[in-house]
Amino acid sequence: MSSKLDPILSTITVDQFALIEDQLSNNEVSSDQEIHALFVESGLTEAQASQALTYRSRYGRHIYLKGHTPILRGDEALRFDPRTARFERDVG
Repeated sequence: MSSKLDPILSTITVDQFALIEDQLSNNEVSSDQEIHALFVESGLTEAQASQALTYRSRYGRHIYLKGHTPILRGDEALRFDPRTARFERDVG
């Protein structure tokens, strides 16, 4: 993982990371409170669950290159630009 890894989420497991990215990218129907509860039930701390939710709007708006997501790469995340059909830096 990158040195840009979100420090609050730096101790989550691979499975927890997969759950977070899946929920942030694909769950458009659950409330933030419901997703927060799911994260905590899956072993994240309250602080980690809250931090993960800060990324929800970004994951909902963009498709990220695997391994180059905002949680892993911060400002160096790469998102797909449908206008150019290329991945580009996501500046937030």
